[in-house]
Amino acid sequence: MFDLLEPVELDFDFNAAQDFGIIGGYIDVHDINHQPDLDRADIFIVGVPEARNAINNEGLKHGPQAIRKAFYQLFPGGWSVKIADLGNLKLTTSAEQTYTNLTELLSRLPVDASLIILGGSQDLTNALTNYYDLNNKAYNLSVIDAFIDSSLTDSDIDNENYLTGILNNSNSQLQNLNLFGIQTYYNHPSKYQFFDQLYLDYFKLGAIKNHLSDIEPEIRDSEIVSLDIRSVQNAAMPAHIQGQPNGFTGIEICKIARMAGIATKNHIFGLFEYNPLLDQRYTGANLAAQILWYYIEGKNSFQPDYPAIPKSMLLKFYVENEILKLIFYKNPKTNRWWVQLPQMTDQALMFSCSEIDYQEAVKMKITKRIHRIINKITI
Repeated sequence: MFDLLEPVELDFDFNAAQDFGIIGGYIDVHDINHQPDLDRADIFIVGVPEARNAINNEGLKHGPQAIRKAFYQLFPGGWSVKIADLGNLKLTTSAEQTYTNLTELLSRLPVDASLIILGGSQDLTNALTNYYDLNNKAYNLSVIDAFIDSSLTDSDIDNENYLTGILNNSNSQLQNLNLFGIQTYYNHPSKYQFFDQLYLDYFKLGAIKNHLSDIEPEIRDSEIVSLDIRSVQNAAMPAHIQGQPNGFTGIEICKIARMAGIATKNHIFGLFEYNPLLDQRYTGANLAAQILWYYIEGKNSFQPDYPAIPKSMLLKFYVENEILKLIFYKNPKTNRWWVQLPQMTDQALMFSCSEIDYQEAVKMKITKRIHRIINKITI
């Protein structure tokens, strides 16, 4: 596997970091003299300085190193998880070959490990999904972005059109795509119509900004979470050529990262589009480092949940009216909720949901999430 990787080269005193107790001395780093033991790590970090298919954002290739430097200088939490930084994926003759190599790298990692990708441009998400497609593994993808990166007609893959390739892949194993933080004025109305027709889920910034817990069920079920730093307001993340005045705050994006870390199914977390050439005071690098910190904090706080634990360990609630019968389940240890729609199919199905979905059902109201679930399994 290390034939695909370059060791970390950073002006950083790892011995002093270990003595001082900061993260740079806590993690197992791939350098010119050492290769981490893959079987002894729970979380892997890989930088992918690929930006050849980035639109008007030169400088992304320097992102992984700048984020590392800020991240290494933080103090770890009381973590029991083991972390290894595998270095950077080697760049070859084309961005397309980088996608292939990244997919290959995923296939060589331990199957139960988690991977943090430091980009680079967000079109690398396409390579992450290819791993699941090629191995016939069903997956859910959550994208955090102000923009819907799909032209609907253009087939070229770049950081503004990678979703088109994912959705048009005839061998796709994608079960569900969620978009969080979408800002209406940046996206053509036809994109919303297209997503509605496919029953794909998008959550506009204004609808979730003050109710972040509402997106937890979708994050919980996502094997891949892809974060574009354009989703964060420019005041907190001034490191993108298209920085936005509105967006998630630094605190909000860290909360979302922790959700991803604690998520039942998550195995890949990608942070993309950070450009250190525009980050004069390193505010963006520091926030990116904190995002990683909260993701790892979530991994360290992870508790097994359904379906890893039996349904018999969950509390059960019946809600029924003349039209619809619903069965809700709650894990009293994690406070997570699921809904079952037994009459919609020959096989009873359970879907992640929130307590709000249950409370509204008790009032004989069907939330947007429950409505989407019903539509998806009856089309």
